[in-house]
Amino acid sequence: MMLFPVTDASQVGTVRRRALRLARERGLGEDARDRLALVVTEIGTNLMRHATEGELILAPTERDEPPGVTVVGTDTGPGLASVEKALEDGYTTAGKGRSLGGGLGAIRRLSDRFDIHSDAGGTTVTSTVVADDGAEDPDLRAAGVIVPKPGTERGGDAWAFRRGAERSLVVLLDVLGHGANAAAVAERATAAFHDADNTELERVEPLLSESLAGERGAAMVLAEISHGEGTLRALGIGNIRGEVIRGSERSGIVSAAGIAGQATRRKAVLSYPWAPGALLVLWTDGLQERGRGSEPPSLLQREPMTIAATLYRRRRRGSDDSGVVVVRAR
Repeated sequence: MMLFPVTDASQVGTVRRRALRLARERGLGEDARDRLALVVTEIGTNLMRHATEGELILAPTERDEPPGVTVVGTDTGPGLASVEKALEDGYTTAGKGRSLGGGLGAIRRLSDRFDIHSDAGGTTVTSTVVADDGAEDPDLRAAGVIVPKPGTERGGDAWAFRRGAERSLVVLLDVLGHGANAAAVAERATAAFHDADNTELERVEPLLSESLAGERGAAMVLAEISHGEGTLRALGIGNIRGEVIRGSERSGIVSAAGIAGQATRRKAVLSYPWAPGALLVLWTDGLQERGRGSEPPSLLQREPMTIAATLYRRRRRGSDDSGVVVVRAR
């Protein structure tokens, strides 16, 4: 995942070149690469001309999704008066306040998946271009935003997701420390997570702890999520926070004191109600703690990447690695 501030035209060109390099690595064909280049140009130019403190995020699609690239554009407001109107051809925000908005109709047509959220705090636009979008909509959709501490290229926050036949697993890690050493530990832990031979929490957690043993350790939340009606089971260690949101009901994910990889006793696995439409949100201490329900209710209806990017943008401390993960049940 790569984050770019956008304040002039040269930065838009830089992001476009990075996006095309990522697209080639992911095996996207010429048509998809052409559409991706146009999406980056449209969002980036729009941010440069009309937004306040615009930023672009580039991310490859996850392992279990069709190969592709996601582009996220965010700003800090004042937001769009009407998202529906902004999606009409010919709409522009020039001279009408500073917020991402012009060209959204074209971006939506160029995208295989498109989403937008806008309110007084700003606008987030998410566009994904993939090699083949023939896959069915899964029971669970997950997305995460991981950004290292300002001034460093890599950090110790990391996340991973594995889809199983009846349940899936998601983990968010915050390795102690910063920089390349912390990143190497985080990569080893996520590799152990993906190499596990099943998606049962009790069998994957020891592999994660073993991968962290002898190192600086990490805060961690590991969650096992039923497909459809059922339960979410989670094990939390350290200062990662989280919530299960079901309409107006919220259940905080409980984390025990300690450090994953150094704990001598197994921590308790707790269960939380889970149902279609439910949302799991996890975040590291690089994001500020806000009051429960402080985010706009309309944001929680959007796609996971839109939610994750918006929460990161609005709650980041700017002095630490930052990670936020969102999983939505269809």
